[in-house]
Amino acid sequence: MKLAEKILNLRKLQGMSQDDLAEKLNVSRQAVSRWELQTAQPETSNVLQLSKLFGVTTDYLLNDDYESDYDVPVVKETENSTKYEVNRQLSFIILTGLNVMILIHQLIVCFIFQNPIFSLSGTIVSIVVVVSFELGYRKIAIKSENSKLYYHKFHIVAFWLAAYFPIRVLANMAMMLYPHSYSGLVFEIIVVLVYLLTSIIATHLIMKKTK
Repeated sequence: MKLAEKILNLRKLQGMSQDDLAEKLNVSRQAVSRWELQTAQPETSNVLQLSKLFGVTTDYLLNDDYESDYDVPVVKETENSTKYEVNRQLSFIILTGLNVMILIHQLIVCFIFQNPIFSLSGTIVSIVVVVSFELGYRKIAIKSENSKLYYHKFHIVAFWLAAYFPIRVLANMAMMLYPHSYSGLVFEIIVVLVYLLTSIIATHLIMKKTK
């Protein structure tokens, strides 16, 4: 599509007459008429004004091969980036929410039903969620800095939500080998401290990969 056709179509889409367009661009009606009849070309300053007035890129106006503004590579890339950004946010929210639900399930099973071993089933589900996220990330064509930030942020949050109960089970197994009696409160404090230390170290290691 030629520049003349684009000006004509965009003008009509905006419901403008040649006089209206000429007034907005501070040119004569005859100048607009010549542009649309291809007997003259608008100057660079006029092309810029047309671009701003009609909300299109100058690349679209000047390139005959572009049938719409979405054919411009920069616009396509921006559109794809926006779509991936929305998908990243949605995936992060859904999968993090799922991990929170898994954690609540583990807390109920462990402290209300007194079955810490069974609570590990939630850990298995958490691992499945992380693996699913990893596979989805690897399929994404565009790997921007923003996508990498979401990637590392998700793994940090997932670790903090999933690490407590595996550590608790391992601590239980370790305390079985301890020959002396011990306070349940002391045990809980040790588990929490080990959990916090492990999570902080894991966060530090993951954050190092973002630099």
